Amino acid sequence: MKKVLFSLSLLFAVVFTACTGESAGDVNQDRIYTEYEQFYNSNSGTTTVIARFRFGNALGTILELDSTDNVKFNGDDLPYSIFWGAHVREYVGNIAPGTFVYTNLDGNVFTNTVPTFETIDFPSNFTELSRSSAYDFQWTGTALGQNQEVGVFVGSWAWGDDTWNFTSSVGATNMVFGVNSLSNLPLGTSTVYLDRTTRKTNIQGTSRGGVIKGKFRAPNSVINVIN
Repeated sequence: MKKVLFSLSLLFAVVFTACTGESAGDVNQDRIYTEYEQFYNSNSGTTTVIARFRFGNALGTILELDSTDNVKFNGDDLPYSIFWGAHVREYVGNIAPGTFVYTNLDGNVFTNTVPTFETIDFPSNFTELSRSSAYDFQWTGTALGQNQEVGVFVGSWAWGDDTWNFTSSVGATNMVFGVNSLSNLPLGTSTVYLDRTTRKTNIQGTSRGGVIKGKFRAPNSVINVIN
């Protein structure tokens, strides 16, 4: 029991440290990489807008803006969240794509509007998966266009007991879950998450660039996994 508690404490410490941002004022402003996201979750009925700043590139150290630099969404200030490791704000409902405005310490202002993103849903007959048979997953919604992607996560979030499938092929209306990934799933009920995203990298920003995306999550589906 003590080992478990120690492991959990260590895990929380690592997560907390990883999400605690260093001050953006301590780095070269032209080396800040930006990530913007507007995420609607059908399960909660809320939209979360996220502005994340990193030093150097998409894998760089997380940065926190201070009182002299700032980021806004549709005119609203975005406070820093240790949990997200980003500047975040939540809204009720599926709001229209909004605009992020980031002002850095050099006085440069970068304005980026979230691209239009589409809805998606599970097919009505998606109730079961077999660990020994490939499955042709055909979502309810339009075919993928440029800069769009669909991801499906199935499982329990336990290490090794899940599968994740993804496609960004223009014109796609389905994806195939192979036996190699399905064989990882635990028998019984599993929760399935379905996301559709429009992502663009041609944004206003520093020389390090960035990304902006709009994401829609369908109502989760609970299915039965059999042999």
